[in-house]
Amino acid sequence: AAGQPPPGGAAPADGAKPPSLAATLLGKAPLTPSHELPELGANTPQATLSSAARVLTNVLSTAMAGQAGQMAQLALIGKTALFGNAAPDTAELADTLRDTVSKSGLFYESHVAEWVKGERPLADLMREPQMQRLLQQGQESVARAAAGGPDLSAAQMINQQLHTHEQGRVLWNGQAWPGQQMQWEVRRDAREGGKGGGQSDAETEPVWHSGVRFRLPLLGAVSAAVTLIGEQVHIQVQADNAGSADTLRAWAGQLESALAAAGAQLSSLRIDQDDEVAP
Repeated sequence: AAGQPPPGGAAPADGAKPPSLAATLLGKAPLTPSHELPELGANTPQATLSSAARVLTNVLSTAMAGQAGQMAQLALIGKTALFGNAAPDTAELADTLRDTVSKSGLFYESHVAEWVKGERPLADLMREPQMQRLLQQGQESVARAAAGGPDLSAAQMINQQLHTHEQGRVLWNGQAWPGQQMQWEVRRDAREGGKGGGQSDAETEPVWHSGVRFRLPLLGAVSAAVTLIGEQVHIQVQADNAGSADTLRAWAGQLESALAAAGAQLSSLRIDQDDEVAP
């Protein structure tokens, strides 16, 4: 009948071209069974990848092949100790830890965008691995290209960037000071729920987690997990023996005083023994 939509859907707007079968099925993906997908005709153009996609595919696939063990390493590896033998002051400690992650190369592209907008000096970019790699190309890159080998350092960084984006966390392994190994993790979560249970995504309060693991000369294996919610600080410490746990509890008051002096509110502190703590 005139004026009625065709069976199976609403009438298209005047002048609008009705969607093709392929577009309709793709709009239902991934729920469309394979036997319902349209067959491609003999004259269907071959799908192609963009130049950027080809570069990423080549770097990652080539580097992964034969280098599975190396590429499986998703943590940043510190090449030098973060601090010398002397204990750093609080400001130096905070700056060094921040720069270790910020200037690792994981966030290079966002830093380039900030530089374009005048929000970051060029000197900062020059210290990141990607810029250092460009400056060092020359004969090393020529020799590598002649041998047909991939730039494994670039592939490793891309792999770490993808992992960081997917997991929302950064892993770092290295030395806190000469001879003292440290494992460090930083993770950001969105706080679930909230006041009244009706917070929007923009109002959701972020939750930061930071964890470190050491094997100290006198205390043995110790791990510390710090959770920051707004201005509240929650700390959980685990030692691999009862004596070390008792020692740490004895110094809990000094830790609370130091945090208060820095303007941080220690909401909870828990110190336990865990025989399975490992650095």
